[in-house]
Amino acid sequence: MALFKTAQITSNGVKIGNNNIDKAEAGRRIKQGKDVWGSKSNAHTLAESLCDGQGSMRHAPHVLGGYRHYHDENHTYNGHIFYGSPQ
Repeated sequence: MALFKTAQITSNGVKIGNNNIDKAEAGRRIKQGKDVWGSKSNAHTLAESLCDGQGSMRHAPHVLGGYRHYHDENHTYNGHIFYGSPQ
């Protein structure tokens, strides 16, 4: 079972929540424009699943201290799928 955590972009960077959520809940959050955090492998798998395996889009951090992240291939959803440590 893929585990994720809730995440939120704040004025101080990205805040990662403490509670685990499953892949289905993570997908719902992304579709609502919210953010999640997971392992690189889980983040990539979630991004691919959001567009029926058509691909994923990987981005470097947008700000100093930010996280690398994925989006679905067409960037249909605004939520970020963060992974790893802050850069």
